[in-house]
Amino acid sequence: MVPPPERAAPAADASLRGIVDALADDAEALVRAELRLARAELVQTLRRYAWLIGGALIAVVGLTYGIGFAVAILIAWQGNHTLVAGIVAGVCLLAIAAGALVAWRHRPLAPLAMTRASLQEDLEWARAQTKRARP
Repeated sequence: MVPPPERAAPAADASLRGIVDALADDAEALVRAELRLARAELVQTLRRYAWLIGGALIAVVGLTYGIGFAVAILIAWQGNHTLVAGIVAGVCLLAIAAGALVAWRHRPLAPLAMTRASLQEDLEWARAQTKRARP
């Protein structure tokens, strides 16, 4: 989260209205920053889900071709098919492994984890400020 710009300490003769206006501006900036963070985090989560689905599809296609080819070889088993069967099975296993790796590397994180952590920091900061203000 981008911290709001630091303001100079209010002068002793500053009006209450000026202080309230500054507080409202700071609160608005904070809310806007938190919304930008949440939006960015949601976009990142959606991208991760897209990669997860893509990797799973690659793995399923590889598995489907591997099973289909294995059944075809078992049905028409002949001695000269073993090299071809081994090559095709290896390619299918590589496709399964690649799909699983893509899906694992892009698995979604906890939704809005950074936004929650940022809001928790803001809350703790606000509590510290109110404790510090009290004598």
